[in-house]
Amino acid sequence: MKLLSSSCVLALNWLEETIEYLTEKGMPEDHPCGLRFKTSIELLRELQMTEPRAYLKGGILYTALKNLRTEFKRILEEEQVLSEDNLRNLQAIIKRLHAHTQLRKCVPVYIKVRTKVIQKRLEIDYLERTITEADNVHDIEGDIDQWRLHMEIAVKEIYEVESKLCYDVFEDVGEDVPLRCFGKIASNSGILSLLRFGSRISKCKKDPPKLLKLLDCFSTMDNIRIEFNQLFQGEQCSEIRRVTRELISNLVKGVCEIFWELPCQVELQRPNCPLLDAGVPRLVSVVTEYCNKLLGSNNKPILSKILEIDLGWKKAKYQEEILTGHIYNILREIALNLDAWSSSNKDTALSCIFMMNNHSHFCGLRETHLGEMMGESWLNAHEQYRDYYAALYVKESWGNLLSLLTNKAQTTSSSSSSAVKRKRARESIKRTLQDFSKGFDEIYTKQSNWVVEDDKLRWKICQAMVRTVVPRYKSYLQSYIMLLAEEDPTSDSNKHLYYTPKGLEMKLTTMFQRREEETEKRNQYSNFVNKVMDLGITQNSHSTLEAI
Repeated sequence: MKLLSSSCVLALNWLEETIEYLTEKGMPEDHPCGLRFKTSIELLRELQMTEPRAYLKGGILYTALKNLRTEFKRILEEEQVLSEDNLRNLQAIIKRLHAHTQLRKCVPVYIKVRTKVIQKRLEIDYLERTITEADNVHDIEGDIDQWRLHMEIAVKEIYEVESKLCYDVFEDVGEDVPLRCFGKIASNSGILSLLRFGSRISKCKKDPPKLLKLLDCFSTMDNIRIEFNQLFQGEQCSEIRRVTRELISNLVKGVCEIFWELPCQVELQRPNCPLLDAGVPRLVSVVTEYCNKLLGSNNKPILSKILEIDLGWKKAKYQEEILTGHIYNILREIALNLDAWSSSNKDTALSCIFMMNNHSHFCGLRETHLGEMMGESWLNAHEQYRDYYAALYVKESWGNLLSLLTNKAQTTSSSSSSAVKRKRARESIKRTLQDFSKGFDEIYTKQSNWVVEDDKLRWKICQAMVRTVVPRYKSYLQSYIMLLAEEDPTSDSNKHLYYTPKGLEMKLTTMFQRREEETEKRNQYSNFVNKVMDLGITQNSHSTLEAI
């Protein structure tokens, strides 16, 4: 139709000029040739008016183009829009519409339909949630995990597919059209809401678990960084890029604010001495596990990148020693806390077990990220301190009791022929055994609530007590058992004994057992610990951050 209508102008001009020429040459008006020319001119003029009428409402072209736009919209709403048949049909429709200058009508339709499709896929309830400084990160942990998943799906699946569709459909109508279409679709279909929710996460209560979640969020953004930068280009995506920069800035600042304050937060707990039961305070086990998480293969590269960005903004250069040095400062504050808590306790034996347990805890960091960072010499030093405090405990706890077994009756009774002296010696031995048993019971009762959490260490310290106490006690009995038997040869000499050597050994080997009720009472004293864990008490005081 367009070819014929455009050719009509040339034909009309040619025929009109021909008739004018023939008339000038004397051809009569009723000449058959002239009449045929005039008929042809009328037909051509009528044909020339066909195209404008076809575009009018109700016209042939109007109806045909309308049907094409309807089909165009229908295909765009299909789930399998990227199938070969659908793409081929969309491209053919665009070519026809573009040929009839209808592109300006189909582009808005395309944007509207595809925007609604994506909006439906990104209908997420939590995006409207308000987050304030009063909100704990654990309260929105599920939303954060969902956000991370949705960000990856949005960029790597939804918008990447949408960008490809734009460029495939409009590949023959100019590069600016697909870029402009995708930009408008992206800006109005939900990506901005996702990004703004990510920024709101950084506003929740500032505590150590929040740092780990912010690292996860940054990791998600880092994983999609290349695809994100490739997709959201051009002027239409400028707001998306601005909100993304704001999100990254909030994540970096949120991580650094918490990380740099960690040593100070540990130091602030120094006046809050925990209830000492000789076990490892929850603060110590939690913070060491927390540091292990920060140094893990997932978190350390992200934390290093964030610190590098933060220092770069401050015109400073990042080095890995900055990270490891800061972790060392955290451990130093823990050590100072332990020294302060141990010194505040007047019971030397309890302090010894307390320090032994904590040094054993640090020895247990061998083959962990934290242990590898601190090095072999640091771990060996803690092993030496552990053994030192174990030996000191045995001396401080049992030394005075064993001194009772040096009773002077040894030089008085057996060689004397005097019955009176022998009787006095027997009474002295009885009193010594009574005092020993009483002293042993007092120590056992007092220390029955103390714990040694490492089973191997508990066995080792119990064996050390057995080797120290039982042989001395057994030797004392062997020295005076015959003298005790002289009182009444027919009676059982063991009636004066509260404990046999075997009984002592059995009681000593049951000391320092972990007790659940004591574990539940331990260390409910620190705001910092509550912030770090925010978990229910577990049976094992070596709590970890797995639930954070």
